[in-house]
Amino acid sequence: MAVGVEESAVALASTGGISQYLPVDSMLKGILAAHSELRREGDAELQQAIQTTDAFEKRACLEVELPSGPVRLTAQCKGAGMISPRFATMFCFVQTDAALQPATADLLLGVTVKRSFDRVSVDGQLSTNDTAILMCSGASGVQVAPESEDELRFGEALDALLRQLAILMVADGEGAARIARVLVRGGNLDGAEAVARAVANSPLVKAALHSADPNWGRIVQAVGAALPGTAPLAVDISLEGIPVCSAGTAIAYDEGELAEALKAKEVEYEITLGGRDSIHAETEVFFSDLSHEYVTINSDYTT
Repeated sequence: MAVGVEESAVALASTGGISQYLPVDSMLKGILAAHSELRREGDAELQQAIQTTDAFEKRACLEVELPSGPVRLTAQCKGAGMISPRFATMFCFVQTDAALQPATADLLLGVTVKRSFDRVSVDGQLSTNDTAILMCSGASGVQVAPESEDELRFGEALDALLRQLAILMVADGEGAARIARVLVRGGNLDGAEAVARAVANSPLVKAALHSADPNWGRIVQAVGAALPGTAPLAVDISLEGIPVCSAGTAIAYDEGELAEALKAKEVEYEITLGGRDSIHAETEVFFSDLSHEYVTINSDYTT
């Protein structure tokens, strides 16, 4: 009633302690008070309002020239801890002045979420309230028809926008000092995905990332734990482009060079399963390190 739309057009998003009831009376009063302050240029205020343990804001804007005309996309995102696919403490609100049919909007949002927010992990933990919403006003007058060049170009822009926000969310992982991308090739997609998740969510790997420790044995351990069987792993591993393991056997490398390379704010782990002649799948996950500050934030969260 306060914003003049039907109840069916209102989407709910909430975060905080999941064992606590929402303060409905305070929320209704807040909605009524905020109604008079609504404005089209309020994305910065929206961003600030949804932040909890976030250290910095995560919002982005793109303008893209479609064959049918120019359109604009804006987005605001919240998330720093309890971040992992399926359920997470994450919000993302996307607005566009393009006109999309509901089925087209749902398709594009689903595909781009799988390539962005489903590709990140801060701590591998789940929550109950992750939300991603795409709102289309149609104010530009540009209609994005299904299976058109407009749809392709719009999807590419949405993909770029969400991947940018997803990586910002990892970089803002509670207490994070650096982030990593683990790229896994080889085997089947299920196996590659399991390996990438195991490495990204390993507390030992994440702790080594935090201190720039070139302890790649922790990566091998995570790979082995993710794959069935007990046979020796024919795995190749490179850290920041420096090979450290070939076909499951350690190879010589410059330890000083590797240690220095791993001090970067963003590093890459590359893993090839079964040798380079068995590359049938490829996947990636972006993840953050594990720090003392993460423990401090989460031990004091409700107090």
